[in-house]
Amino acid sequence: MSLFKKEEIESFEIVTLHLSGMRVSSDYEMVMKDGKAEVSYYEIKYGSGEPQRELIERAVCDEARALGLLRECRVIAWDGFDGPHPKGVLDGTMFRLDATVNGGRQISAQGSQNFPRHFREFEDGLRDILREAEL
Repeated sequence: MSLFKKEEIESFEIVTLHLSGMRVSSDYEMVMKDGKAEVSYYEIKYGSGEPQRELIERAVCDEARALGLLRECRVIAWDGFDGPHPKGVLDGTMFRLDATVNGGRQISAQGSQNFPRHFREFEDGLRDILREAEL
């Protein structure tokens, strides 16, 4: 039995997951607003000069659901993750996570076709929140 309690995410202000590949770049963003979590999905457009974020979908869910996703996926443990692109892999997805949690604690992680544990579950959870709002 461990004498140390694992650090948990108790609150968050903003969580941004940026994904980029050969054909598309996008952002998932969770923001706390008035006791609810607002989840947005943006595509990044590169038409004229500076990249522009275009809102594609937005949903609102309970704070408990958003915190549950962050905790279940152990996003706090991603802090400092830097996953180099694997040798021999010619293509892939790059990611960057930036988050402000627990009253100002900064979390950041990045990788190129190399992801922290529970990354796919986190991305799928964000998609589920957006999809369920459409029903």
